[in-house]
Amino acid sequence: MSHQTRRGFTLVELLVVIGIIAVLIGILLPALSRARSQAATVQCMSNLRTIGQGLNIYAGANKGSLPYGDYFDLTYGYTINSITANWIIRVASALRPGGSGENFMNSVSPKGVFRCPTAIVDSGSNQVVNHYSGHPRLMPGYYNSTPDTFTGKVVAPYKFAKIRKGTELILAMDGSQYTNATGMPNGNAHPVAAAVDNWRYNGGAGWGNGDLNPAPANASWDNNYNAPVDNITNEDCNGYTGNAQQNIRWRHRKNDLANVLFCDGHVGSFTIKKSGSGYTTDLLRKYWAVNWP
Repeated sequence: MSHQTRRGFTLVELLVVIGIIAVLIGILLPALSRARSQAATVQCMSNLRTIGQGLNIYAGANKGSLPYGDYFDLTYGYTINSITANWIIRVASALRPGGSGENFMNSVSPKGVFRCPTAIVDSGSNQVVNHYSGHPRLMPGYYNSTPDTFTGKVVAPYKFAKIRKGTELILAMDGSQYTNATGMPNGNAHPVAAAVDNWRYNGGAGWGNGDLNPAPANASWDNNYNAPVDNITNEDCNGYTGNAQQNIRWRHRKNDLANVLFCDGHVGSFTIKKSGSGYTTDLLRKYWAVNWP
């Protein structure tokens, strides 16, 4: 009676198999990481398209006008829970008429469209969630009745019909997030991106172009609209300090891409690249400076 000896794997064969598995993992993991990153970028772009639809719905019910970016009621003061508080609440109300829109601040109301999947979300509260910022001239903050330094008029939202070159003008974008800022929920972006292009929007007379095209007469030196925007940062904010606040945030891909909503409703992206101690970008001033009201 013969006995057959069952041959097992040798150590060398096991090492070869383990090596092959390690190589496959090394190939697949970066691909999976890129796929997840791309999926998050696409979801963010979808959010911005939906936000654009909400802004159009709002404008259709308000004589073609965009909402204020942020609002301080001179009679009753400011309350973040007011439906006039900022454009995010107005869009939520337009997209979901009734309770879930008007009660956006309620913790059970849907916030998905204002949640960028690449952003850092604070786990402490679900009452207020917003990771996007609006253009400071097209949807300006209203804090007092003092006329604008550049136009001489009290700031007011633009009407869609008055916006020229809407195919290349940015309306909303990925915004830098705040932590440890009094009155600002942790993880939220400021509703108004006034810091883009080195705070030119609210600079004093003679300081820059005021985000206007053509530039005011006393800022004619600052009229190169094919130049990149200034004040390029790529970080979030700790309190109300630094140029990262109220700015665009390049949080996608490898922290070098930001999604934007254009005035005509289409969505695109801009990139930054490290250059010495700063950055270079394809976000040119012509995509930011708007025609006079």
